[in-house]
Amino acid sequence: MKKNKSKKKFTLRIVLSYLILIGLAVISGIFILSEIKSYIATDTSGENDVKFIKTGSLLTQLYEAESLSKLALQTKTKENFTAYAKKIDVVSAEIDSLKEVVASEYQVKLLDSVQKLLKLKTYNNEELRRLKLKSEANSSLDIALAKFNTMELSLGKITPKSIAPNIDELSPKAKSVIEKLTIILNDNVPKETHSPQKIDSIINASRNLLNEAKEKDALTQRALAEKEQEINQNDLDLSQQLRSIVSAFEQEIIATTHTDNLKKQEILKRSTRLASGAAILAFLTVGIFTFLITRDYWRVQTYRQNLEEEKKFSESLLKSREQLISTVSHDLRTPLNTITGYSELMENTSLTGKQIGYLKNVKSAATYVDNLVNDLLDFSKLEAGKLKIENIPFLLPDLIQETAQNLEEFYKNKPIELQIVIDKKLHKTLIGDPFRIRQILTNLISNAYKFTQDGFIKVVATVTIENNAVYKTRIQVIDSGIGIEKEKQEHIFKEFAQADDSTEKKYGGYGLGLTISKKLTELLQGTINLKSDKDQGSTFTFTIPLKLSESQITSSEKKEINFKENRITLLIIDDDIAMRKLLQEVCENSNINTISYADFNAIGLKEKLNYDAVLTDIQMPTINGFEVLEKLKSGVYQHYTKQPILAMTGRKDLETSAYLAAGFNTILQKPFAKNQFLECLAALFPELAKEDNSKGKEVHLSNSTLFDLKTITSFLDDSNEGLKDLIDTFLRDTVDNLEILDNAVLTKDSASLNATSHKMLAMFRQLEAKDSIAILETFEKLKDGAISDKELKMKYQQLKNNIIALTLALKADKTINPDYTG
Repeated sequence: MKKNKSKKKFTLRIVLSYLILIGLAVISGIFILSEIKSYIATDTSGENDVKFIKTGSLLTQLYEAESLSKLALQTKTKENFTAYAKKIDVVSAEIDSLKEVVASEYQVKLLDSVQKLLKLKTYNNEELRRLKLKSEANSSLDIALAKFNTMELSLGKITPKSIAPNIDELSPKAKSVIEKLTIILNDNVPKETHSPQKIDSIINASRNLLNEAKEKDALTQRALAEKEQEINQNDLDLSQQLRSIVSAFEQEIIATTHTDNLKKQEILKRSTRLASGAAILAFLTVGIFTFLITRDYWRVQTYRQNLEEEKKFSESLLKSREQLISTVSHDLRTPLNTITGYSELMENTSLTGKQIGYLKNVKSAATYVDNLVNDLLDFSKLEAGKLKIENIPFLLPDLIQETAQNLEEFYKNKPIELQIVIDKKLHKTLIGDPFRIRQILTNLISNAYKFTQDGFIKVVATVTIENNAVYKTRIQVIDSGIGIEKEKQEHIFKEFAQADDSTEKKYGGYGLGLTISKKLTELLQGTINLKSDKDQGSTFTFTIPLKLSESQITSSEKKEINFKENRITLLIIDDDIAMRKLLQEVCENSNINTISYADFNAIGLKEKLNYDAVLTDIQMPTINGFEVLEKLKSGVYQHYTKQPILAMTGRKDLETSAYLAAGFNTILQKPFAKNQFLECLAALFPELAKEDNSKGKEVHLSNSTLFDLKTITSFLDDSNEGLKDLIDTFLRDTVDNLEILDNAVLTKDSASLNATSHKMLAMFRQLEAKDSIAILETFEKLKDGAISDKELKMKYQQLKNNIIALTLALKADKTINPDYTG
């Protein structure tokens, strides 16, 4: 919890530091952006450039207007003066546009004065042109000339003007024709004689006209001179105004530029101070948060180191607990086996009723402790993840029937009806771990019996989902017992926990069964749950996936396989005497002849042997099964003519495919039942196999926890002689093997230890003597120096104690020795 809080605090500080930095960046950006806008706003160079451009354009237009003015005055034509007036309009428009960019009232007034001067100049030019035109039209000399012309007409002389008044507008050729015509007419006009008085009057009139013309011409010339002087003064004023405007613009630009520069420097200083302040603040923020984050990081690292140390300590505690449970369990098993063995021996002696009651209590307590030890070992393995799941073919209906009926027999004194309902789809060969499924079922059904005093227990198995040859199988155990309150249901799957504290006192138990069942269900990739009401019973449901098997196995309810008499001979090669005797017994009962050897090397190359199949053990002291296969198929043995070869082994490190790839026809995994063995032979010789029409015999189930005769008795007939003989052989062989093991332990001969342990495992597995099997499996694969001498001797002593207890229990079993009296 503390780690999660530190982690959240650490993350919050990182996020907060980033948010503060982003905030600083945004605020600084806003301020700097505002300063940039102010900087841009103070930059008036663009406006000044516009003023200069417009002023330059105005000057250009004025120069053009001046040129047009001079041209109009020189030519005195209406067209040139009209062009000049239009240019003045353009100049006036330019002045108006210049006013829009001028901020000073003084400059506006200057521009207004320019417009007025232009208007005045236009007016003066118009007056000057008019005066000149008038001067030309009313020139005294022209009038005098006209008078003289009139006089000439009155004197009878013809002029070109009198013929063509618009002669001046005619072409030179037309003028020449008219002038020639005038001369011809004048030459032919009749001449009259004028009086002297008339001539004098003409002369006087002419003199007066000339004087008048001179006076008028003088006046006109003075007026023109004054007008031209006025126009020139106007041009001077206009030029002065323009220079004033340009000068004002220049002064304004200089002042504005200076002011802009001052403002820009101030803005740059402010921006620099702001950026520097933001950078310093950001640096301080980064520094502070870096310090805080680094401190939190080292705290997290410290927490992590502490957690790792605590984890290592917890793992060491778990490992110590596992070792303790394992050691104590193994240490408990030896005295428990001895107690159980001697208790079973004492049951067959003459005891009083009270003594028998005491003995039953002893056996019950021993059984309770033994179950507790087994559950503790399973729980420890589950916690450590060391429990392995197998996937082998099995028949679920047989498993459910056997488990439920065995528990029904155990609780036969309770008036409880057992009901079993199994879906028809489940009557097929499935692949899974039957041992672990049986363990779950045993826990659930035994719980149901324990907490149900009367009524019923119902086991229901159904298929809920079929998908790609996988059955999602649901198994329910329903009882009419005491039930469990809803608020207490979640606790029952916890280790060493029960629904009520009084439950343990009243019903017994130690609270591991359901915990192991739940963990096993999860290991099988399934789920388990409970529905229950107080005093209304309980329903435990576990659901697991099971695959459909391609191969089929025979149900125990089917008839036994037998063979036609003396038609099959089997060559058996196994170094274990008891195992060979067991196989010979089952073959004899199934009409199969046998030839057996303890060592394949004892068979001669040219020995005359007649057999139909070979059954060989895989691991033997002088030769292994793969070497037997190789030698037989080499062609040097005359008696081998490609007969099928079967392998039997207790090894679990090789897959079936490895044996088939080597050349074996099939493989029998120890321990195997009689029917499995006979089914393999029936598959090889189907034409010789037959079903026994007799009723299936009852299999003996021993009450001992040290062994199980179910597999062994399946090989034998109904008589006890064969079983007793087999067990005696096993016990004698075990004594000899123990001497070999004792010597191997003393001399640290690992090879001998491995070989002898492997040899012994065959019959111990057939008897399902689990306590001894675990140690023998360790010895079978033990390498030099793998464990200390002390631990090796301790394990060997445990094995000896287990075998002593097993021997006592076997001898005391009534099925094996019905006349045993102790």
